[in-house]
Amino acid sequence: MAEYSHSQLSTFETCRLQYRFVYVDRIDRREEGIEAFLGQRFHDAMEWAYGERAFRAVPLDELLAYYEKDWAKRWHDDVKIVKPGRTPDDYRLMGRRFVESYHRRHYPFEEGRVLGLERYIRFPLDDAGRYRCKGIIDRLMLAPDGVFEIHDYKTGSKLPDQRERDEDRQLALYQIGVETLWPEAREKGVRLVWHDVAFDVEMRSTRTPEALARLKTETAALIDRVEAAVAKGDFALHESPLCDWCAYWDLCPAKKHLVKVEGLSADEWKDEPGVAIVDAYAERWRKKKDLEAEVKALEGELDGIRDAAVAFAERDGVQVIAGTGVKLRVTGKDRIVSPNKGTGERADLEAKLRKLGVWDEVATLDPFALEDAVAGKRWAPEVKEAVKKYLTVEKRYTFTLSENKPK
Repeated sequence: MAEYSHSQLSTFETCRLQYRFVYVDRIDRREEGIEAFLGQRFHDAMEWAYGERAFRAVPLDELLAYYEKDWAKRWHDDVKIVKPGRTPDDYRLMGRRFVESYHRRHYPFEEGRVLGLERYIRFPLDDAGRYRCKGIIDRLMLAPDGVFEIHDYKTGSKLPDQRERDEDRQLALYQIGVETLWPEAREKGVRLVWHDVAFDVEMRSTRTPEALARLKTETAALIDRVEAAVAKGDFALHESPLCDWCAYWDLCPAKKHLVKVEGLSADEWKDEPGVAIVDAYAERWRKKKDLEAEVKALEGELDGIRDAAVAFAERDGVQVIAGTGVKLRVTGKDRIVSPNKGTGERADLEAKLRKLGVWDEVATLDPFALEDAVAGKRWAPEVKEAVKKYLTVEKRYTFTLSENKPK
């Protein structure tokens, strides 16, 4: 029977193609983001500090020494730094500050009885055991008031608000697991506790039985979607800012050509077929944009010239104006204009047309249909008069350029 972790389900929600690489094809990658590396080193330090607590309270200098030794021991060349300008030491020192601030707040770590550190749990979501989950609890405690506490360390640079914590799926799933494995937790209660060490902030939340029941239903439905996608081979990729931390660029259709050309020399770059195609496309696209801007500017100039042509034709009483080898015909015609959509006048006109029983004839308030109806003989005079007060007449001009043949 398949078991699903919160991170596995989150991967599916983030990018189905990454889900396939990790959980279906099981392609292992040594590469990891430095943020995850730092987070694990902090977790290691906390696990050691609380493990030692059964015998003594670990002083800060020893905890920092443990952190530094663990960092050096675990460091490898495939730790990836995404943010430009940052170095491994920047992150190592950041982790030190996290350890220092946590030690300052929680020393001597006497916050209750430790029930488990990095505790692996497996549990069903339903009575039949059709849907099963698993996870690792950073620290499971029995608080002095008898309440079970699920603690989670967060080293990220974003501080969620209380609403986000109250809707968090990960620790709520762990609560379902704790209440399954330790039934007395249902009676004593469970608190969810997050330590956002980058901000030296501790946040807490609780879940009602009704909220947990909803979560079971929602998670079971998500597992159904995962298994249906796997059965159909539906692994569509989804690009997002999280792509920067993905270890599967060389396999992803959206990224693998970027990886392929990354180390090319100048000559190899010039001869690479894909690069040639994109460069040609980009050149034409930029030219097209430049031309569109030029056309837009020309349209503005033409508008001014059209206004001048209308003024000239009206002043001199002509319809056709001669040019060098060409002539311009200026034709003016009165057009009926109805009120703009969304205005009170428009609503009043529509209501009047319905009341007069002629709405179906001009349902879209098409100007040509209105003009035909008002100027023609279809409508009774009283209908025309009732409608006319909502309409305005504007002169619209057309401009036709043609060859000016000599006589």
